[in-house]
Amino acid sequence: MISLDWKDRLTIDTEDFVNRKLPQKNYDIDIVYNAYPKRVDNKIPAEVIKYVGKTLGSKIGKNIDQYEEFLDYLWEQKGTNGHLIFMHLMRIALVKKPDIYIDHLKKKVANCSDASEMKALIKTIMPLLKKNPKTYIDKLFEWLHVGNTLMQKEIIKAFIKAVKDDPELARYVFQKMERGWLYPNPYTIKTSSQYLKAISKIDPNYYYSIYENYKTSRNPVFVEILCEGLSPIEDPTAREKIEQYVINWTKSGNVRIKKAALSATKILNKKI
Repeated sequence: MISLDWKDRLTIDTEDFVNRKLPQKNYDIDIVYNAYPKRVDNKIPAEVIKYVGKTLGSKIGKNIDQYEEFLDYLWEQKGTNGHLIFMHLMRIALVKKPDIYIDHLKKKVANCSDASEMKALIKTIMPLLKKNPKTYIDKLFEWLHVGNTLMQKEIIKAFIKAVKDDPELARYVFQKMERGWLYPNPYTIKTSSQYLKAISKIDPNYYYSIYENYKTSRNPVFVEILCEGLSPIEDPTAREKIEQYVINWTKSGNVRIKKAALSATKILNKKI
């Protein structure tokens, strides 16, 4: 916990940084927190960095669009501490100027290779997703085409979070995902099946209806998605029906369909 004395000092030093350093394009934010005496694993505690980020946001948030170069510098030059401050400021920027900063964020996300940072970056868009879900679901679907598996994983998690908050979005997200099945990329099966597993818990009846709709499909991609997206099913009637669909697929002469269906039988046989 940061003492009141140090909070006062960090606030004063942040104000000084904003008033004297930023206008001169001196972006070395380290000067604000490096004097803090305590270390965790030889690093400045994260709560100190977050406090500086919060204070900085309160000072430049109203005119955040004037500090795009500073944001880039934080992300590209200041390591983990810079990333923490960047993400706090980006949340403000996305609220103030979403049309500008959503693409700015995409560039950072597309090139991120750290799982925890990716999670935090995608989290910055959640307030927009909650306020205007369909607009930003559409935007994030565009991002799925970028070949970054960490990003794709976190985007699907963002969709799932949005659907949990508003179950009526389940169909909207799935229908958009479904359109890509005819033109699959290397990540289509993984992302779609991940989403299906989540839907099985959020809206079981809708989940069952998807399998009912595709029960006679002989498209290997469709069947692979459906089989990999299976979860143990509680409803005995639904379970019996889906088991029959899978059994039918195991009899297919297509090697991919047969293999996917045989794997699916193991999932259905797991104890709930």
